[in-house]
Amino acid sequence: MLKQRIITALVLAPLALLAVFFLPLPGFSFFVAAVVLLGAWEWSRFCHLTSHTKRMSYVAMTAALMAVLYLLLPPIINWPLTDSWLIKTVLLMGFLWWLLASALVLSFPRSKTFWAHSLWLRAVMGWLTLIPAWLALILIRSVDNIHNPFTGAYLICGLLALVWAADIGGYLVGKPLGKTKLLPNVSPGKTVEGMLGGLAMVLLLVLLLAAWLGWPPQTGILFVAAAGLTLLSVFGDLTESMLKRVAGVKDSGSMLPGHGGILDRIDSLTATAPLYALLVAILSGAF
Repeated sequence: MLKQRIITALVLAPLALLAVFFLPLPGFSFFVAAVVLLGAWEWSRFCHLTSHTKRMSYVAMTAALMAVLYLLLPPIINWPLTDSWLIKTVLLMGFLWWLLASALVLSFPRSKTFWAHSLWLRAVMGWLTLIPAWLALILIRSVDNIHNPFTGAYLICGLLALVWAADIGGYLVGKPLGKTKLLPNVSPGKTVEGMLGGLAMVLLLVLLLAAWLGWPPQTGILFVAAAGLTLLSVFGDLTESMLKRVAGVKDSGSMLPGHGGILDRIDSLTATAPLYALLVAILSGAF
């Protein structure tokens, strides 16, 4: 299993970085859209859509929503200078959804009485998870795209580094030292020690970055923002675990050998991307 995980990661990581750095913005948008639609295919299982036709219908509806949103976007996107009520609304909806999702996770299993029996609610939860994250990644990639196409790419790398550091730190600390269950009703494998290990790894990463940048005035804000994003990434993972538990499945899919499904790999990213895009705007003074 570990060997499969390593091989899959060694294949996917360079592919993702190549897309981030070298695809033009429209190409990058469609690349991320393809990943999101694979995630929508897996999410359809959470809605108890078992037939191929019904699952494809959910994917088609997701694609249609994304297409409409893409067509309504300004012709030139340069986040956060692009002033669009639609963009801000979708990002805020995504962020507010993750606050609600965190509350549902913390109150599980009591909270499932409000949503577990509604297939439509679970479908909407999927759209609120996937579509704002897709838009957020497009916006982050578009930062200063006119003058320097790599600025947004580096910002996305920062987000990926944060998510990966939280994941790696959680594994390195939680595997040997994890004893205190975080939320056993949601995910028996998650521990408080693992969460703190992931947070420590992220803060160490921010410390190294701040030192490399010469301790900029925003250093304190960076630490607070990183801590908030790390906690949100944990709830991204826990939210998927909650949905898998209700749906009665172990993994979201089997597309990635050793990793499970697409959603199992991007759950933390979908949770953090909308807030990250908003933070980019707030720290630049444009929001």
